[in-house]
Amino acid sequence: MRTRRTEPPENMMFAYAIAGFVMSIMWISFTSDIVVDLLAMIGLMIDLPKSFLGLTLLAWGNCMGDLNADVAMTKKGFGEMAITGCLAGPIFNILVGLGISTVITTLHKPEGIPFSLKAFDAEKGEVVFNPDAVMPLTLMLAQLVVLVVIAFNGFASQ
Repeated sequence: MRTRRTEPPENMMFAYAIAGFVMSIMWISFTSDIVVDLLAMIGLMIDLPKSFLGLTLLAWGNCMGDLNADVAMTKKGFGEMAITGCLAGPIFNILVGLGISTVITTLHKPEGIPFSLKAFDAEKGEVVFNPDAVMPLTLMLAQLVVLVVIAFNGFASQ
């Protein structure tokens, strides 16, 4: 099989595309694992729970791409589209992300998923709120409040 430098081999292009896609997924997975591990290490060093760091630092870093896109849309005169992206994106991520992962977990565990807002702190000898459960619930409650406020202001009827 001979090809010229200016002409790629036609019968290999699909294989190259598949290999490139698989390698990009592997790089994304590898990089995200490193970022999460570094965040967990920072949490151990400064004694903050992983859920708090995930809802602050990791979430802010994850939203930088959306911020740039929303600013660009606003500068081009599509401010309503940018606001819709700001509100609908996180709601979609929470509902679909939590929904799919919960359904898959429930299918694998028919007895259900254990969930508790309270945890026993052995050092203090008392029952405290579990920050791993409180923070996601707070985030979902905030998104629900935003949806209710939007509905009562008649935003959907415009």
